[in-house]
Amino acid sequence: MANRLQERRLALGLTQPQVSARLKEVETRADVGMVSRYEKGVCLPTGAQLRTLESALQADRLELFDPEDLDLLGLLQAGSAPPAERIERKATAPPPSHVGRFRKCYRISREFAESLPDDLLQVCGYSSWQSWHDAALKRLLAEYAARSRARKGGKAV
Repeated sequence: MANRLQERRLALGLTQPQVSARLKEVETRADVGMVSRYEKGVCLPTGAQLRTLESALQADRLELFDPEDLDLLGLLQAGSAPPAERIERKATAPPPSHVGRFRKCYRISREFAESLPDDLLQVCGYSSWQSWHDAALKRLLAEYAARSRARKGGKAV
């Protein structure tokens, strides 16, 4: 996920606390950490937060975020543009590089993350966290199918 939030914020001479104060207007839990996570691409803002960022940073969402990231959230269209302009803008945006993919985020505790060996994936034969995650989900789906069959078999008896 690439964005230009920090670049734009610094160009305007704004601090993260100033931007987080603006975000608090629409999200009471907003803090400097949230601004940092947005700037680092760890997470994406909600629609209301995105509109506030557009206002605070005096830039359109397409100047701040890549179209494929906004498209993940259905936020590609500019919030204030008339419907015809929104449709045209979406139609002319570059095709998303994530077609057929979904972004799913989850958290683990810092303590657990720090306990993971640096060579964990390599030793276990995975090229990336994504490849491990795909394999883990396939195992989970197989377990689900087996349990579903067993449960259906038990009900039929």
